[in-house]
Amino acid sequence: MVPPAAAQGARRAAVITEEERRRNRMTSNRLSARKSRMKQQQHVDDLTAENERLRRENEAMRASVGDVLQQSRALEQENRVLAAHARQLCAALLLRNSQLRLLGDVSGVPLDVPGVPDHLVQLYGGVHMPVTPLSPSPPPLQLQLPLEIQLMLLQPDVMDAVGMLV
Repeated sequence: MVPPAAAQGARRAAVITEEERRRNRMTSNRLSARKSRMKQQQHVDDLTAENERLRRENEAMRASVGDVLQQSRALEQENRVLAAHARQLCAALLLRNSQLRLLGDVSGVPLDVPGVPDHLVQLYGGVHMPVTPLSPSPPPLQLQLPLEIQLMLLQPDVMDAVGMLV
């Protein structure tokens, strides 16, 4: 049998050990809670930094989109101007070709006038009206031209072409 003093000592040791375990557990819990709070704070700080980075990136993208839209509008405007100019040039080329063909037919001098490619006419418009020759060899003095053709032949650039033929 265990003497009562020894039993009391064992109980004290058990109580002390129980008390130490409880203190150790509390200390461990405090450390775990502190670590958890620090980890949570670090996570919040990381999310805040990520939020700020994404906000700056978003602002930069919005500014970039604005610049690209402005460039796109400028290019569309320039394209419209260039297309209008191309239409004018195509129409002028068609007119000059028809004038030259008519001039060749009227003067009886065959002129080799290249046609305007179909893809240009399709792209830039202009009605491609074939000019039919008046006759294979028109009589030079007996031919009476319509007033419209006479006025067309009096245009300075057409007169220059006539001067080159003579």
